[in-house]
Amino acid sequence: MKMNKLIIMAAVAAISLAGFAGEHDTPQTNGDYVQLVAGEKVFAGNIALVGTNGLAYAANTTAVVGGTVCGVFQYSAAPGEKVLAKRGGFILENATSGTVEKKDIGATVYSVSANAWTVTKTSGGKAVGKVADVREDGSVVVIVGK
Repeated sequence: MKMNKLIIMAAVAAISLAGFAGEHDTPQTNGDYVQLVAGEKVFAGNIALVGTNGLAYAANTTAVVGGTVCGVFQYSAAPGEKVLAKRGGFILENATSGTVEKKDIGATVYSVSANAWTVTKTSGGKAVGKVADVREDGSVVVIVGK
């Protein structure tokens, strides 16, 4: 009887460890950039949006419905060209209405145009990121695409 218990315990242990691969090196990148193909003319410094078709657009474009903000374009590109979008903290203009204030640190911000933010969700506005700071000059630091 003891031998049967040992065999059953060994079988259970073997089955539970079957999916365990042990130590291994998982490759890592810094994840700061995403390479995209422009779906329309895009401009450096604008909020980058990935459309549901996988192409890059400026936020608040009328060329695409839906999509996700993924960073800020690092250079301008024509339709069909490759372009980089960078994720991270960016300082851009505060919107003239729905102005972001210190009390909004940590709040979600939405695009008003391809390069301005607000904490007030607007029609067509995309969730851009989270407010990290509001500087003395009124500009807003937003963590974009992370």
